[in-house]
Amino acid sequence: MKQLISFLLLGFCLSLSAQEVLEDEAGRIHKVAVVFGATHIPAAIEDGEKTSEEFVPTLGLDYFVQFKEGWKVGLVLDYEFANYIVRFDREDLVREGALVTGILVGYEFANKWSALIGPGIEFEKNKNIAILRASVEYEFELGEYWGLFPSFNYDFKQEYSTWSLNIGLSKRL
Repeated sequence: MKQLISFLLLGFCLSLSAQEVLEDEAGRIHKVAVVFGATHIPAAIEDGEKTSEEFVPTLGLDYFVQFKEGWKVGLVLDYEFANYIVRFDREDLVREGALVTGILVGYEFANKWSALIGPGIEFEKNKNIAILRASVEYEFELGEYWGLFPSFNYDFKQEYSTWSLNIGLSKRL
């Protein structure tokens, strides 16, 4: 797992050397981002004690292709840096360093606001869980093809749902 994340982060860093936005013949723009956030876990069980909630630190890597018409499609990978237990099918389910993946489709509406939605899977050694992610983000242009974007994600799951607040740093390639 750590090797996969290291490989993806290395690829991201190498891609940052691009000096100008490369728009292909179809008008698509490629964008990569590193995302830092906190995911809200409702009613987790930590060290044998039920907590009312827990916030889990996350690190993500996104890749999107944006089209001139405002549409975008992309892949997201988010790694949760915590272990916790949740109720799932009337049993305690241990979650250890889950990797949340998704394929999202989005649309940029109203100057720099985007809404995204898509299916995904939360991979974890004890049980993989299907999710449906809905996101909203706003991107600030930083110049030289860089962007900064706060985002809100909501992951719908079979037995429980989570939400997260994130901040991302993006680079258009």
